[in-house]
Amino acid sequence: MASGPDSSDFFDLLPDPILLLILNRVSDIKTLLRCRSVSKRFNSAVPQADSLLLRVDRVISSSYDDDGVSFLSALFKSLLASLHHLVSPPPTGKQPPENPTSAAAPPPNSPSQILRSFDAIASLRIELPSGDLRLEKGTSIKWVARFGKTLRSCVILAFKNGGDSTAAADNGGGGGGGLKMRVVWTISALIAASARHFMISEVVREQHSLSRLVVYDRDNEGTVIMDKDGLTESRDSGGGEAAEETNAGGGGEMWWRNNRTTVPAVGMRMRHEAKMELSGGMVLEGATLVVVRPVGGGGGEDDDEWLVEEAFGKEGVWAEAVQRLIKSRSYILEMNSF
Repeated sequence: MASGPDSSDFFDLLPDPILLLILNRVSDIKTLLRCRSVSKRFNSAVPQADSLLLRVDRVISSSYDDDGVSFLSALFKSLLASLHHLVSPPPTGKQPPENPTSAAAPPPNSPSQILRSFDAIASLRIELPSGDLRLEKGTSIKWVARFGKTLRSCVILAFKNGGDSTAAADNGGGGGGGLKMRVVWTISALIAASARHFMISEVVREQHSLSRLVVYDRDNEGTVIMDKDGLTESRDSGGGEAAEETNAGGGGEMWWRNNRTTVPAVGMRMRHEAKMELSGGMVLEGATLVVVRPVGGGGGEDDDEWLVEEAFGKEGVWAEAVQRLIKSRSYILEMNSF
């Protein structure tokens, strides 16, 4: 390899398409913004990255609502603090006083402003630090929701963990609760999904090149997906209809309980097994599979299989559970908008 004053920086010899491919593989927004300080070429190349990942460090409680900061910017406050010097010019002169009652203008470091550092985002993933639901011990809910302007579909798998087959026998089997409990599980998942839809509404409105947006959490509890058609529908309609805000407690409450879009009137096709033993020995009590669609949205049992396969078909143990539940007898419930 050559050395000395005439040696080349071989990284600079990479063509722009290869450099962009590398940046897209990096994807993490915090890392990419830091890369802008590497060189003039990086500074101009980073904004062209079109596949991005925004990691949120922690969940913000509803206590942030009291200081007038918008919900979306509050959620990302911990991330924005570390990016402040990268996306904002240094302050010049005296700053105007804050107006705690004004919600019209976003704070100077809102997520939408971070994303304005990128020219044409096509794919965006947002990773939350944890799931949204706080359930009784041993209860698990997994859900995947698809949105446009409002909810298009949601597939929910819920159960109580019965341990292994020996433990379940010692406990007398159980059953995971009755219909009331299964409806509560379903409503909880729909509220969590509509809260995440509300969270991303500002990003959807501003990022017109976006063709896929996914919001998930590190606990693998729930996922919101907006594809190209859903994003277009949401923008054309001006975004989802916001549900009336509630204040269910003090600063310890989770953010999703206070802000969400309206869940439309839905039909729910529910399947249930009181006890299910999987091939690995794991026992699910009250195993419940629910496919939710807006009333009048069409779709039958054959469509259920496609949605379930898309949601959990590659999820290992959960794939086995839903494949067995989809063959079970189903019954239909309807729920008014909330």
